[in-house]
Amino acid sequence: MISLNCRLLVVFLAFDVFFMIFCVIMACIIFFALFFCFPILATVAYAMTIGEGASESDIMALPKYIYCQPNSLTELDKGIMDKVELIPKSDNSNSPTELALHLEDSECCICLYRYVDGVELCRLPCNHHFHHSCISKWLHINATCPLCKFNILSAETLV
Repeated sequence: MISLNCRLLVVFLAFDVFFMIFCVIMACIIFFALFFCFPILATVAYAMTIGEGASESDIMALPKYIYCQPNSLTELDKGIMDKVELIPKSDNSNSPTELALHLEDSECCICLYRYVDGVELCRLPCNHHFHHSCISKWLHINATCPLCKFNILSAETLV
């Protein structure tokens, strides 16, 4: 006959084995939750916030310009030109006006590329300017200026 101590030993060993299996299963569940379920939930939550972006008509209503490099660097160095100079085009009144900027201000802050002659720029109400394609993608997601957080829909600064 098996003694009482042996029975207790078998019961405690069975409990330990059950507890070890339970811990391994819980670790697997937590692993799958962290690495598979949460990214899916985050994607769903992100998709729900997409409504915070600007509509296509709001983006198209922003003023557009064609970038042109300043005529001479000496004018910029002497400070004769202001920060921004708008040069109206004479051939067609429907075409965007040309925009000349200082060299240190002639870079898109979204893609970090310098503006080249003839590229289409878009200016927000806060007077920050970007490539039209860059700011369009940005504004579809978030209707604020990437630099100053000015909301183009409600005309207020968030920060």
